[in-house]
Amino acid sequence: MSNEETTDQAFEETNGQESVAEEVVVEKFSDEDILEMISSLDENSAAAMEQLRVERDQAREDRLRALAEVSNNQRRAMENERRVEQASRASLIRRILPVLDQFDMAASQDPDSVTTDQLVEGFQIAGNELLKILTDQGVERLSPEIGDVFDPMKHEAMLRQESDEVETDHIVMVMQAGYTIGDQVIRPAKVAVAS
Repeated sequence: MSNEETTDQAFEETNGQESVAEEVVVEKFSDEDILEMISSLDENSAAAMEQLRVERDQAREDRLRALAEVSNNQRRAMENERRVEQASRASLIRRILPVLDQFDMAASQDPDSVTTDQLVEGFQIAGNELLKILTDQGVERLSPEIGDVFDPMKHEAMLRQESDEVETDHIVMVMQAGYTIGDQVIRPAKVAVAS
């Protein structure tokens, strides 16, 4: 008539000693078993038991509905996050495309009719536009000066170099600028450090 389920024995730590909790036996009844028990009760008990059974069924339905709602909300949140990320990337790419066009225009110039200075100026303008877009996105350029103290959190030492003008563990040459966004270093500046 009923299935018995036994929980595992629970262990507790009490003042450094293990003690075994009592074994708990939980009986599970099928719906048929419950209906049979209700029919054998007096009228008031049967009504109370039937009400409890209906409330249990309603609680089960409510729980399943709530679980489905949570699952749907998680799915919608992930989809919204993906859409926002794609829109953000598309917006940034749209801002970068004109800079790419400027590089293409500079590179497609007839080498016989353009001076080196004009080409360099075209590339510098495009580079400055790109840097402005990055700055608008919160990216900052890390451009250490010669003589600055070497900071391993912001700089990457590419080599050690002896120098009479710069103190030990100070920057003697900057090889490549670094970039940060907020407090996060995206790329450390590559430097040579005085030894």
